Amino acid sequence: MTLTPFEIFTPVHVLTIVITLGLAILIPLAVRGRSYETRYTAGVSIAVLITYHIMKQTIDTPSFGFPWQQALPFHMCDLSSIAIAVYLVSRQRIYFIIAYFWGIGGATMAIFQPDLPYFYPHVAYVPFFVSHGLILLGVFYALITLRERPVASDVLKIIGITICVALILYPINLFLGENANFWYLTAKPQGLNLMAFFPDPPFHLVPIVPLVIFVFCLLYLPFGIRDYIAQNRIGVFLKKLRT
Repeated sequence: MTLTPFEIFTPVHVLTIVITLGLAILIPLAVRGRSYETRYTAGVSIAVLITYHIMKQTIDTPSFGFPWQQALPFHMCDLSSIAIAVYLVSRQRIYFIIAYFWGIGGATMAIFQPDLPYFYPHVAYVPFFVSHGLILLGVFYALITLRERPVASDVLKIIGITICVALILYPINLFLGENANFWYLTAKPQGLNLMAFFPDPPFHLVPIVPLVIFVFCLLYLPFGIRDYIAQNRIGVFLKKLRT
């Protein structure tokens, strides 16, 4: 079978993006107005589906022709998957924060600029988009159905957590060898993507740091704008009451 090298924003890729994002948003909207029990059960079901897919992907990755090191669930999207699955079961907010900033930032970039060698019917194509689609589904479920949201202080928290985890993963990458490149700390991803314009490793990490911080701030921005508008409205209302 002749496989077509992957190129971004072809009709097949665009259709895949539409389906992935569409399901990630429509499913939470469909459950939003249901009872607490229904919403909790649906959330746990998503968590179980995510957990199953992580385990299956870990087992199947070597059979896709990728090195065994890449089967380890240390990629940012893998950790995001684990975090949102834990949140949907436990409702501990710190896991939502990790999943929101890492998941939305990482999974969105992944589906728009996939690190894939070939198009469908390559065996890795569907699992790749399913795994990242499940991250978005879990995070949008928390945002839309459970009405969870980040606050300003969460930006500093996630920056600190990200730096700590990166400092742990960098030596792990070096220990596991050239086939381990978790978080793209030791090499740039293949194909046409933003990091293709960065300096060669390890100097590609220099622009990554401000870029990641910028993305985190950008992800909080819609909520910050909404809070600012709400506070101004409250201020105007209180001012009218005093007069």
